[in-house]
Amino acid sequence: MLDGKPEYERYMRELRSLNLDDGLLCRDFFMALKDIAVQTWSFGHILEHDPLLNIVSLEDMKQLTDDFYKAVDPETGYATCLGNPDHAVEQYGSDLGGLISTIYTNFRSLRQMLLNKSYTWINHYLKIYFTLLEHAKNGNNDYNTWIEVYREETTKDLELITELNTFQRLSPEYDYYKRIVAEADLSDIRYLYRYGIYLSEYDFAMAEFMSKYPETELLAISKFIVQSWVDGFVRAKKDYTKKKYANLMIPCGMERLGRMLIADLTAIGMEVIVPLPHSNGINRQFGYDHRFDGTLTLDRERVESSLKASEKIIEDLKELISAQAGPVYVELFGETPFSPVSKSSALKYSPEQQQLAREQGARYSQMYYKYYRRDEGSFTIIAFPSPEIGKNFPEIFADTLKINLLDSNHYARIQQKIIDVLDTAEYVHVKGKAGNDTDIMVRMHPITDPATQTNFENCVADVNIPVGEVFTSPLLTGTNGILHVEDIYLGSLRYYNLRIKFTDGWVESYSCSNFDNAEDGSKYIHENLLLPHDTLPIGEFAIGTNTTAYQIARKHDILALLPILIIEKMGPHFAIGDTCFSHEEDAPHPSFMNGKEMIAVDNEKSRTRDTDPMNAYTQKHMDITLPYEMLESITAITKDGHKAEIIRDGRFVVPGTEELNIPLDEGW
Repeated sequence: MLDGKPEYERYMRELRSLNLDDGLLCRDFFMALKDIAVQTWSFGHILEHDPLLNIVSLEDMKQLTDDFYKAVDPETGYATCLGNPDHAVEQYGSDLGGLISTIYTNFRSLRQMLLNKSYTWINHYLKIYFTLLEHAKNGNNDYNTWIEVYREETTKDLELITELNTFQRLSPEYDYYKRIVAEADLSDIRYLYRYGIYLSEYDFAMAEFMSKYPETELLAISKFIVQSWVDGFVRAKKDYTKKKYANLMIPCGMERLGRMLIADLTAIGMEVIVPLPHSNGINRQFGYDHRFDGTLTLDRERVESSLKASEKIIEDLKELISAQAGPVYVELFGETPFSPVSKSSALKYSPEQQQLAREQGARYSQMYYKYYRRDEGSFTIIAFPSPEIGKNFPEIFADTLKINLLDSNHYARIQQKIIDVLDTAEYVHVKGKAGNDTDIMVRMHPITDPATQTNFENCVADVNIPVGEVFTSPLLTGTNGILHVEDIYLGSLRYYNLRIKFTDGWVESYSCSNFDNAEDGSKYIHENLLLPHDTLPIGEFAIGTNTTAYQIARKHDILALLPILIIEKMGPHFAIGDTCFSHEEDAPHPSFMNGKEMIAVDNEKSRTRDTDPMNAYTQKHMDITLPYEMLESITAITKDGHKAEIIRDGRFVVPGTEELNIPLDEGW
């Protein structure tokens, strides 16, 4: 989209010299958008003349960034910001206010578009600006007129824009962020400003912490992560050498580790793709308020045109897609829990749009997975604490490293003893202790040949670091009961007293105590765990065995701050959505411990993949863990009614698993 740059420069010359009359309709809206666009231009101008930020001062970059983000600062600006739908609707009414708030939010993406050289996309937004400005000068702020302008411009060049976005995500040719991670002078903290995003004090603190971390230890961490990624392929009998590209995702401030990971992945023959390092941003409520802005353009025509463009692009880029090996993902935990405010002013999907969103996601996945073969790819994920976790951050970091580096083979041998008992079960009964309402019977797949078949995956530190779980895809029919978790953090949102009732493996009802009004709690769960679906099946049942992680979490009182990646290893958990074997059910899944074939790779939902592929998958998978302290028992029940306990009163009781209880008995 480089050929769109001259038009962008013409637009910006006009916009920078623009004077807006005091009597102009919606003047504050046009002023706010002008400010965003001009600040974006100023940022781009600096990078064009000083791409490494060697000349501009740290103070100037900080001021430029603070000025750009102050409007959405939850403490000082968001209450009167047009990005806040409450304020926009108060100023302009429900329909026009919702549109204005959406356009404002789109404009705040101009910085990243500029870094990505997405000039065509930027120009469409600037065209929206000038077209609406002409209407306003003529006294016309009619919603129907404005929404047509918005819809027309946001559907133009859809194929071209989608192709660029896909190419940038998958191709090593787009290396802007990789060059920062791999080549920047990490001793000069100004390098972080080249990302163009909001930088918190914790991003800088992480960069400083990493700069002082012992090099030999950091190199060992990198090699461990890459070896875990390789192990994910080897244990599943997949050949990563057939692939070309690994996608590396790191948090802001961990560039020193990222640089080592690039070197270690390159050493095993992978070309590394690095997207924008992730950060929480300045205002999570802002993102929450706009999660359904797509409602303004989501209709049948938009879905069909988008899918048509995607189909052509996927075919054009099929060789690039098929060469993707899978991601290496480093995430952070310990940020202040976010409890969003649910606003009636925020846009929502209609029931018809929910169905369209489900269909669009399913059809796109069907096209994409034709070339990105899940049965040939893998991944690995590891988590570290953020400095935001508190003053004990260095100690927590060290303890997290201890968790992450636990011996996989040792845990695998212990876990196999649990699997051997579970493989005798027709049902597994999970019951909460007094005060916890969990009481659920989980139906297992029938094993016809115990010598060669198993229902459970022995999961150690490869795709999901740290070690510590055995998991299965339960049958839906016959899986019934209630899951109750008193305090949990899911997808960056906190839930209190989350209760989900399952009937034949499907979510039947749900509640939480986040709000005084029970209906608000139900809406919160529906919008954030289920949408675009009204219900979801159980896709996974697992038992976590990493009691060391649990001990450390209690020691530092960070249980509610842990990511799913770690907390799922600290008790039984259930995933709502797809199974762990989504789109690779028909590949072999032998146990790396004993060669037995994993047979519990699908359920009644995913089993329709041949007859109804569009509806066989939900494109969701959310793990919900019941910590040991809330657990009374887990019991394997055979077909003839014999009961064998796995856990009793929060302690493992299978012979040979006693070691798992040591961290629990030691306390914290």
